[in-house]
Amino acid sequence: MIYLDHAATSYPKPAAVVAAMARWFDEIGVSGERGEGPRTREARAVVQRTRAAIAELVGVPTARVAFVSGATEGLNLALRALCRPGARVLTTPFEHSSVVRPLRALADERHIELEVVGARTDGTPDADPIVAALRAGAADLLVFTHGSNVTGAVLDAALLCEEARRHGVTTLLDASQTAGLLPLDVGADVLVASGHKALHGPPGIGFVAAREGIEMLPQKHGGTGSATALDRHPTDWPQAFEAGTPNTPAIFGLDAALTWLRDEQPSLLLQRSLAAVDRLRDGLRLVSGTRTLGDQTGPRTPVLSFVHERYDPLEMSALLAAAGVHARAGFHCAPWIHDVLGTASAGTLRVSTGPATSDADIDAFLALLADL
Repeated sequence: MIYLDHAATSYPKPAAVVAAMARWFDEIGVSGERGEGPRTREARAVVQRTRAAIAELVGVPTARVAFVSGATEGLNLALRALCRPGARVLTTPFEHSSVVRPLRALADERHIELEVVGARTDGTPDADPIVAALRAGAADLLVFTHGSNVTGAVLDAALLCEEARRHGVTTLLDASQTAGLLPLDVGADVLVASGHKALHGPPGIGFVAAREGIEMLPQKHGGTGSATALDRHPTDWPQAFEAGTPNTPAIFGLDAALTWLRDEQPSLLLQRSLAAVDRLRDGLRLVSGTRTLGDQTGPRTPVLSFVHERYDPLEMSALLAAAGVHARAGFHCAPWIHDVLGTASAGTLRVSTGPATSDADIDAFLALLADL
């Protein structure tokens, strides 16, 4: 199989990740905050080590990192914690449904005001209208993705977070597409990411990291393994956002993935992945009827979307799948950007590469496209 869907889930996972999870099942089997004993202490040590590693990446205290089931849960919890009734929320057309749908729900439930800006007509990011809205006092919260999962474009998070802080606006950054590829210490008040993409961890784990001083009360209530005699959920972090039995085997896997990433160096992994995307884009210029979308000259992640004048994206995906290529067709859970790109009728075919993507993979993919 030629795997070209790393923007959804990286594959294959490092062997160390699989081994760490198997070790939890074979040798540990308990949660770090439930009970005592050597197994519990070891589980607790791994959880804390993983929490500390993420805190270092984001630039927050260790206690301000909460584990969640993934970016979807983390963004839902964070948005509900940050959006008071009537809040003015500024966001961009690049957002994933994990931001779009909670915001639409909050607009109905809490009557928040939404303003969506930040993309040029060619689908490239434009910070100017976002900065103008911040300076005009038009927002209480700025929520935005660090990188588009449709075009690969990277937004200038450091600039936007600095400008927002200057004008008293809280920032919530969705780093699901950039965690493991780009630096995350960009000044966001709250940062959310999943573990199963470029962090190379397993599915079912993500995190919410919040700067000290940002008030975020619990949005779920239940067991935490601490303060168990109380009938109210703790408001202290990280327990405030960690109701329920944690996915400890996934945390073990994420711990191993973070160690693997440090050894492999994210900048080198990104360089390899971008080289594969560049080879793909250059090859597409020779494939009759294809058109790539978005600017590929600015900061970017290894993601490329394109359309074909003779084939619907889903038709292309089906034909490629029959030939052993796993790519992604459709809207990629990012509904707003397709109105900007002019692809709202059928979406795009998206190819996203990873460190293991070879020149042979790209050449075989291009040859299949040329034969359609």
